[in-house]
Amino acid sequence: MMAKPDNRDRAIICNPIDLAYRFQDIHSRGARSVHREAADPSVVHYQGRYYLFASMSAGFWHSNDLVEWTFKETERLPALDYAPDVRVIDGALCISASRKTNSPFFRSEAPLDDDFVRVSEGFPFWDPNLFQDDDSSVYLYWGCSNVDPLFGVQIDPATMTPIGQRVALLAGNPEQHGWERVGENYERASLAVSATEPGSERPYIEGAWMTAHANKYYLQYAGPGTEWNTYADGYYTSDSPLGPFTYASNSPFSSKPGGFITGAGHGSTFQDIHGNWWHAATMRISVNHAFERRIGIFPAGFDEDGILFCNQNFADYPVTIHDRRFDPWTESFAGWMLQSYNCQRQLRSDRWRHVGLTAGGK
Repeated sequence: MMAKPDNRDRAIICNPIDLAYRFQDIHSRGARSVHREAADPSVVHYQGRYYLFASMSAGFWHSNDLVEWTFKETERLPALDYAPDVRVIDGALCISASRKTNSPFFRSEAPLDDDFVRVSEGFPFWDPNLFQDDDSSVYLYWGCSNVDPLFGVQIDPATMTPIGQRVALLAGNPEQHGWERVGENYERASLAVSATEPGSERPYIEGAWMTAHANKYYLQYAGPGTEWNTYADGYYTSDSPLGPFTYASNSPFSSKPGGFITGAGHGSTFQDIHGNWWHAATMRISVNHAFERRIGIFPAGFDEDGILFCNQNFADYPVTIHDRRFDPWTESFAGWMLQSYNCQRQLRSDRWRHVGLTAGGK
């Protein structure tokens, strides 16, 4: 859903964003599901255009305004890998994705020309995220497990090979972080079949994304699992790209457990051409299949105390995207309401009026 009002400096969108979501043909446990899906979005701004990579999409989307997105197929990238990561490294787009075997790295300076070149064969990792610091050093973060922590390592930007040993950065802690508890509405009873599997009550900690702001490093992560309405993003902070990291008590900063579409985890935080911050995240439909997912984009930012936030008030309602710098709290809601607004109140009023007239007639 999108519209362009008379005010020419803004456009209106509605989450989940309007993409040509790819149909997946999933065979699992003897059952088959054909459904549309995209998840685990990585969004960056590069050469005046936004690029969005998502799981199992056989390509990527691009846009010049965050409103209208065009799909671009690629023959040079792995077609159906999960959680592809895209970052700008040394003036080029660098892409990797998730594999239990070696996960290759690719580089492009003209992505719309499908000029992706394999840089290296990489090494095994899942849910990767590249990050280049102000001093040009490059780091890789990865992890997707309810047992193992998230890891980080410095890498050579020319060869994409590790420099030094990997470092364990953070792990699930549902005993202290209540939002990391698994289950629909955090209820263990909703685990159903998976409750019999070892470790099924431990959260999946995944979807790393690093953002640097005001000399501080914000390592974002997702939990407790993409199949739950409580899927969300929290973060830790540090004075160094590889830690040690301290848990941010306002986590999760991206969360949407209710409404028409739920979940707001495993995402990416980026700036637009005006300097506005946004957070893209995975949202859940889960009608035809548990992993039937969509993508949402929400206004975000850092407050004066360095707190990372994401405005998901009225997140199912139309959102304003301005062609300028704007306040993410006061200028993002489009002011549009559902056609059924106050409908129930009016129906109750009509019902009692009818009852009163009938009683008076008797």
